[in-house]
Amino acid sequence: MNDAEVARFGSLTADDVAALDRAAVDSGVSVLQLMEVAGWQVARCAWRMLHHAPGRIAVVAGRGNNGGDGLVAARHLVAWGCSVRAVVVAESRDALRDIVALHLDAAEKSGVHTVFATEAPAVRDALRGSALVIDALLGTGLRGAPREHDAAAIVAMEHTHLLSVDLPSGLDATTGEVHQPAVRAAATCTLTAMKRGLWTATGVAHSGAVTVADIGMPVAAWRHAGLQAPHEVRGGELLDLG
Repeated sequence: MNDAEVARFGSLTADDVAALDRAAVDSGVSVLQLMEVAGWQVARCAWRMLHHAPGRIAVVAGRGNNGGDGLVAARHLVAWGCSVRAVVVAESRDALRDIVALHLDAAEKSGVHTVFATEAPAVRDALRGSALVIDALLGTGLRGAPREHDAAAIVAMEHTHLLSVDLPSGLDATTGEVHQPAVRAAATCTLTAMKRGLWTATGVAHSGAVTVADIGMPVAAWRHAGLQAPHEVRGGELLDLG
């Protein structure tokens, strides 16, 4: 990472992401709106990995906003002809954030088959036969080792063809520290801007091919958060870093 790359693609910490989300809401753009665009961009990344043809996909969705992004992606991929199963890593719908439960309901009504699973064997069974697995388990809010059920899901995702949402589950967004267990993805679709942890050696090793996706973060949010928007992340682009 150098200054030119940061100017082009960004280098957000976990605190930066939280500040941007709060500033977006203050500027009149809800998390629900941002999540819809984020999920659509994740779906576009997945569609490219499927070589622009329908396939069988599994989404491993966590209880927080990362899971919501994955469920939005699942809904779009069904609309594009894919067979999609969402594996929600929770005991029940009651364990989900309200916004995630809302997207789960929309996904189910759109034709996404959903199951709840918290043990590795059950998650692994649900993933069997998938051409692509979308890791939408843990995002920038991770502060330590994944909890028991999340750890089980990460173990179950081993040896699958993985696209991670925002960053590989188990990777610290700020430091690049790899908590155990952690995902090793074939590709990562990171949202709004690069995360600082993805620039590190461990981030590179776990993220695979990184794409930075524009999700329409308001100019006012960048300004109010005191942050500089990366100048190439615009126009709804999917920017490939390799």
